[in-house]
Amino acid sequence: MAGLKPSQSLGLVETLDLILDKGIVIDARIRISFGGQDLLGMDALIKLASIETAAKMGLDFPSGTDYEAPGWQDLISKENCPLCSKKLPREKLEEEGCPWCGWNYKIKHDRDG
Repeated sequence: MAGLKPSQSLGLVETLDLILDKGIVIDARIRISFGGQDLLGMDALIKLASIETAAKMGLDFPSGTDYEAPGWQDLISKENCPLCSKKLPREKLEEEGCPWCGWNYKIKHDRDG
């Protein structure tokens, strides 16, 4: 996605992936008034990001979050694909390559060395 050209369009999955990867903040204020008097008001600050992006941004997770859970350990053990930056287990990336962009560790290193 880093090489996205202005004329290219994104599908829903790619758009969601980009939003979760980078994070988005929505600050909304809604007021319903009648005759100059506020009848109903609501302020909302919505932060939408993947868990990994939220952790990088320094957002606090709810108390009681189990950082030893398999999901957290899975996040730690994954590595970014050098071509598309998708996260995969290192072993899978080296053995099978990236299923999203087709980058292949073995082919690259066979050519280089």
